[in-house]
Amino acid sequence: MSDVTIREAVPADFDTIIAMWNSIDRHTALPDEPEYLQRFHDFSPDLFLVAEADGRIVGSVIGGWDGWRGHIARLVTDPALRRKGIAQELVSEIESRLRGRGARRIYALVDRRSPPAIPFWEAADYVPNDEIIQFSRNVDK
Repeated sequence: MSDVTIREAVPADFDTIIAMWNSIDRHTALPDEPEYLQRFHDFSPDLFLVAEADGRIVGSVIGGWDGWRGHIARLVTDPALRRKGIAQELVSEIESRLRGRGARRIYALVDRRSPPAIPFWEAADYVPNDEIIQFSRNVDK
């Protein structure tokens, strides 16, 4: 594998990103569709990143900014290329962009049912936050 380049995602990447999300053991009741990615991209293109190597996408991450805190979600790398530093590069870049917006704290949204995720985030100096419970509700029309 050649050097990894981190860049902003573009609409032509969406199908590949969705396929990568679907290739891992995900636990979601809602399907991912290019239209949803397009909406996020239109809102914060600089916080929607991909990692590229050898001309193909090998990882992606989404960052969020609420004006006070940063948020990281949907971090994924090609399962065949795990433990190559790709996720670390994506997190480092998204953290840099969130700090640039003024973030003093960054939360990572991590699915407990994703065994490789927990040690990754712990190694990146993130700690579980027992003070916050995340609730969700599907509000589809």
